[in-house]
Amino acid sequence: MWTEKYRDIKFNKIIGNENARRTLYQWMKNWKKGNKAVLLVGPPGVGKNTSVYAAAKELGYFLIELNASDFRTKEALTRKLGNTLSSSDLFDEKRMVLFDEVDGIYGRNDYGGTEYINELLEKPTVPIILTANDGTNESVIKLSRRANVICFRKVPIKIILIYLEHISELEKKKVHRKILGEISKKSRGDVRSAINLLQSIVEIPNVIKQLKIIKDTTISKQDAILTLFSERDEDKIYEIFSKMDSNAREKVQILFYSILASDFEGEQRRRALKAVSEIAFYEKRLENTQEWRMLRWFDRTVVEKIHCLDLGQRLRYSEEEPLWDLKLKYWTELRVFRMIKERVFQKYHVGVGEFALFYLPLLVSLARKEKQNVANYLRYAGFDDSLSAFIEKKVKS
Repeated sequence: MWTEKYRDIKFNKIIGNENARRTLYQWMKNWKKGNKAVLLVGPPGVGKNTSVYAAAKELGYFLIELNASDFRTKEALTRKLGNTLSSSDLFDEKRMVLFDEVDGIYGRNDYGGTEYINELLEKPTVPIILTANDGTNESVIKLSRRANVICFRKVPIKIILIYLEHISELEKKKVHRKILGEISKKSRGDVRSAINLLQSIVEIPNVIKQLKIIKDTTISKQDAILTLFSERDEDKIYEIFSKMDSNAREKVQILFYSILASDFEGEQRRRALKAVSEIAFYEKRLENTQEWRMLRWFDRTVVEKIHCLDLGQRLRYSEEEPLWDLKLKYWTELRVFRMIKERVFQKYHVGVGEFALFYLPLLVSLARKEKQNVANYLRYAGFDDSLSAFIEKKVKS
């Protein structure tokens, strides 16, 4: 992958976040035993890890990387680090530790991982760097109190465009500047995403059509969604839906909001939401793996899953997120969520905030019509009575 190929570059060749990178470099260069750790905070694909690796190579550090979300126990961390912390200068080898994506640590669920990292941050014997995508994450906030925080931001589109032109020249590939410009816009400041998209277009030219980078015609969101539910000819649905003027994530959101706004019967609603959840899982996997070449199958997948439901023309189109009257109340009653936090993460793999704003309103909505089924599900999922009581209270109110 080109993202790996161009990750191993010199420090002064990295693009964007000049001030943040300069601060990081000076910290690594002047580090002394006992100095505070550094926490790099910023969205994915903006050069946090690349900057660490490039600076470590230039300054002669042997870097040991740990993904904190994969090593949640104190025993596992100790085993992974070995003698690194006590023998940093063995054979004149300078060592340092990188904890990647510390926002993957969740309270008691890490079985001592957070506590162990906090212990290391008290009196570091080697340079310690932590990275995080979400600066508002509870674990990140706690760790930031023991480290110097350096903020990385999205890379400007113009800089990404210039960088993509540079990569195209190095790869000896001719890519129209208009296409490179569209890739830069779609990346939204994520350099890694931009490079992956460029490689996909170069290796699979037809992906341009699927990504809607060059299109002679586009179909409005409303027309495309309504056609998806009303048209009988599957090939015709695909032809129209693939021209919908939206990206994959937006298509999933509009589908979800429209189904919630529609007057479907219980079983119809259940099947429709199940289909959308499967589509959303596919989209999320594309985003996480950056395998943008698989986007060519996304629209076809949506069409096949929705068309087979045979829901007719009862869809009410909506682009608006439901105005859940419960939202503010949820934030003031986080005590309940803290009690169920561990189970929420294990079952849904989301933070408590996302659960409160997205999943819980849906459970309450379903409980209004299918109270017993929701209660049975919660017991099956392993939640205690506190969540069921909370949902019942909201249904009555």
